[in-house]
Amino acid sequence: MKRNYSLTMAQAEADLFAAEDAIKRAEVLSAKKAKYIKGMAGYHLQQAAEKMIKIQLYSSGLQLDYSKIYKHSLDDLIIYAESIGLTLTVPAYVNKNKTVITEWEAQGRYDVHFVVRIDQLKKCFQELKKWYAEMIRIGYR
Repeated sequence: MKRNYSLTMAQAEADLFAAEDAIKRAEVLSAKKAKYIKGMAGYHLQQAAEKMIKIQLYSSGLQLDYSKIYKHSLDDLIIYAESIGLTLTVPAYVNKNKTVITEWEAQGRYDVHFVVRIDQLKKCFQELKKWYAEMIRIGYR
């Protein structure tokens, strides 16, 4: 049975919209309330990055080992792509911060002691927005 996995840039864009809204909301809330909203912003930023990597994998036309793709770790996904000879479009910022961004996927939502700084979220959001625009420019849909 052939599996049909697909993601669209619209799905990554939806995560960027959610992250942007959460960042804006966190900036006007008390620190206590903002903590959880910032965690959700981090989650959506990680999801956008993960989806933009997976979109490139799915669009490659290469035979994929889907068990290697059922991951949230940006580093694992990037390493897998390299192992099959696929050169991904990943910004230097994301590559440099892939471990931190990956942590946002679960820790930002579940770990009550985990705090994401608003400046980190804003920087990541700006970098992912540029990455999204570049992927659209080169033809990903």
